[in-house]
Amino acid sequence: MDIPTIATIISVALAIGTFFLGRQSASHSAGKEAGAFATDLRYIKESVARIEGRLNADVARLEGRIDEQTNQLAQISGTAVRAHELAKSAHQRVNDHLKREHGKDAAQR
Repeated sequence: MDIPTIATIISVALAIGTFFLGRQSASHSAGKEAGAFATDLRYIKESVARIEGRLNADVARLEGRIDEQTNQLAQISGTAVRAHELAKSAHQRVNDHLKREHGKDAAQR
């Protein structure tokens, strides 16, 4: 065999070896990237689940607070209506007293 033939065979062997090593390296890099992507995706999903849980808890707490304030407002409204009726009744009694005891009509004042 002569030197150019040997050089050609060695060149082809090196090219084939480099090709397979490069493929293996690229495959390894792609695997690392896929693993990193999966890890990032899992972290994002867990974060979203935590945020959703906190949001649900906050909404439930706020709904409870709104119900509590609605009940308080209804009680205050009922008290205000009773106070208004009592004031009207007291005003009517005062007018009746003025008319009966003093002969004065409340409209004359």
